[in-house]
Amino acid sequence: MNRIFLITRPKYDETTHYLFYWSKKAIELAKRKGIQVLDLQKERANEKELTSIVKKKEPYFIFLNGHGSSNSITGHNSEVLIKTGNNEKLLKFKIVYALSCQSGKRLGPKSVKSGTIAYIGYNDDFVFVFDQEKISKPLDDSIAKLFLEPSNQIAIGILKGNKIKEAYRKSQRLFAKNIQKLLTSESSPDSVYIKYLLWDMQHQVCLGDKEAVF
Repeated sequence: MNRIFLITRPKYDETTHYLFYWSKKAIELAKRKGIQVLDLQKERANEKELTSIVKKKEPYFIFLNGHGSSNSITGHNSEVLIKTGNNEKLLKFKIVYALSCQSGKRLGPKSVKSGTIAYIGYNDDFVFVFDQEKISKPLDDSIAKLFLEPSNQIAIGILKGNKIKEAYRKSQRLFAKNIQKLLTSESSPDSVYIKYLLWDMQHQVCLGDKEAVF
């Protein structure tokens, strides 16, 4: 097993701007643990480069950030990176976390069927809210943190050596913790985010070998 971690970080709109910066936490952790990091950021998050580097370096854990659909995950400027019936076999023998909308519905199951060890994603839209006034400093956005800290917990847990099922449970627990925190302060304007946090929690799926570790 290669201790190699590949991450895609497109950055071309508000959503990917936030994911770009928040996913740096996973990169920093991997480097502290001596794990080799392959960071396909911005324009490098394209199908040609992803295909080439996966075949050459054979990363064991892949963290895909970007927009998606039930059958695909995209990279920079919405270029399709992985698509069912096309190249999901690129994820064979890999642990995959896709922070994207809907890919856990069809692409995830199809990938596992094609040999992906484990696939964590979302079987419907992944929703997060952010503060327009914090766009220039996304890591200081306490609203976005409610959503992106639990979602990033998947990658953090996997990089720490947790079993897939435990990384998933920790993410679920953190979603639940944030929901509970908002429920206890219903007078807070932030309580409107409860339904979105619950949505993400309910639509996060864990597929494949749940005992696998990185």
